[in-house]
Amino acid sequence: MKCKLVDVFAKERLSGNGLTIFYDYDWLSAQEMLSLTQEMRQFESIFISKKINSSSVRARIFTVEEELDFAGHPIIGLAAHLHDEHGTRNSHDWNIELNKKSVHVKTEVTEKYFKASMDQGRPKFLKTLNSDETEKVLHALNLHKGNLSNHPLEVITTGLPYLIVPISNGLENAKISIANFESLLESFHAKFVYVFDINQFEGRTWDNDGSVEDIATGSAAGPTAAYLHKHKLCIPDKSITISQGRFVGRPSEIEAYVQTQDDDITNIWVSGSVIKVADISFI
Repeated sequence: MKCKLVDVFAKERLSGNGLTIFYDYDWLSAQEMLSLTQEMRQFESIFISKKINSSSVRARIFTVEEELDFAGHPIIGLAAHLHDEHGTRNSHDWNIELNKKSVHVKTEVTEKYFKASMDQGRPKFLKTLNSDETEKVLHALNLHKGNLSNHPLEVITTGLPYLIVPISNGLENAKISIANFESLLESFHAKFVYVFDINQFEGRTWDNDGSVEDIATGSAAGPTAAYLHKHKLCIPDKSITISQGRFVGRPSEIEAYVQTQDDDITNIWVSGSVIKVADISFI
């Protein structure tokens, strides 16, 4: 079976967030896709059907623990792969069919890498945490009230619900420090956490047992951009650059753009560069 290794949110090889794209998943079971993802030991892998209809393709996304209905860097990386394999022009539009939603992605090619821009649609603001809930989250993340900005913790989704934790300092100390963190998130209707320094525009997130830190999280960039817009922490209708990955030695940049009409968010675009690293053949 053939697959491709790319680096997402990167302009140079061996930087950014690595992604394995597996071709022709149609004959694989969900357990086999999970096992292949575990073999590659990346935060996520993406599997695509061999049935590519014009500019549309069906895809499934797995972490080392489970299948996800949506994720950012796999879609960005897949769109670049589609342009590399099937593109005939400098720019293209692609439709990625996931389990529960369809994602529109635009791609363009440069001399060294591809750039992909994913439309995450309108955000949904699911919950604002109260003071007691905030205190529980801070304790779980090895943070304290002195690290917080003057803004609330909120759960926001553009496909995956993230608990946004806005801080003004102490990002280097953030970590998941309790055993039942996933249950805590579920009590707020969140899937993952994103700790975000509102001064440096830098974020961190992990798998829910805290053992693996993600390098660059496109699915968190949309909710974060929505949060920044809501609390007037960014300039409307201007690109936002979010940094991530510094603490794991893979500094990455994610570009987000909040599109508005009469100050109402109509779409959030998340963009990144993608560079091809290797072609792989499984025996």
